[in-house]
Amino acid sequence: MTIKKILIIIFIFLFSSNLFSQDENKTGTLKDTTYTSIATTKILNMLKKGKAPKVTLQLSFNYNIGHLDLAGNENTIFSKEDFINGANFGTRYGFGTTLTGKIALHKEGNVRLNITASYNRFASNFVISESPDGKVAYNVFSWGLGIENNFAPAKKLKPFIGIDLLASLIGGSAELTTDSADFNLKIKNSMRYGININLGFEYAFNNNVGFNLGYKLTYANLIGRQNKTSSVINETYLNDDKITTSEPVPYGGWKQFVYSTFYTGINVYFGMKNKR
Repeated sequence: MTIKKILIIIFIFLFSSNLFSQDENKTGTLKDTTYTSIATTKILNMLKKGKAPKVTLQLSFNYNIGHLDLAGNENTIFSKEDFINGANFGTRYGFGTTLTGKIALHKEGNVRLNITASYNRFASNFVISESPDGKVAYNVFSWGLGIENNFAPAKKLKPFIGIDLLASLIGGSAELTTDSADFNLKIKNSMRYGININLGFEYAFNNNVGFNLGYKLTYANLIGRQNKTSSVINETYLNDDKITTSEPVPYGGWKQFVYSTFYTGINVYFGMKNKR
């Protein structure tokens, strides 16, 4: 074999080895880039800035936990004596739903006007076992108007905090068990005014739909408490004010309708443009 042929073979070998090494490095680099960047890419996509929605329609489903005088069943079951004496509302847990319209008040979309309508039901035998003393349940219809600050309205992940003024129509019914029979009591609708503080976040799947998760603290009867006596024996009012007369008021006493709400649901966006 001549020296010329030997040199040609060596050249071909070295050239092929170099190509193989480059292909291997490229493949490894692509593979590393692909696997190591997935989490980072997803996080960055959540923070991509686009155009904030002009209007957001939010539907949420609520789980409620009562506090103060709405926590009568915290450590025990419904107590007929406490309820009749006006010591508490006789219940603690509830559920409900809220529909909220959020309207951006400027181009950036941080500040929103919130309009809400909600229904929540509290029942002494919801979560907690039924009591031999009976049971009580409240239906709460609320309407709210408030302001919300969204910290990142033009991004996919949108944390927010807000405050609402509320008007609530509260009524319900009770069943008091006696030795001879059950006494059915109607709690007539009473209007109360209050406030709630709301915080949470939204996540937009695309420019049209997302989901929400949050927490709300509500003081439903901050204003408007009163005691009234019904002319019908099996009817009463909410009777949540202090008794200032010597005459007793059935089911009456200073009571605070305060509760926490943990909620989640879906959002529909109008006018939002997020980057892909």
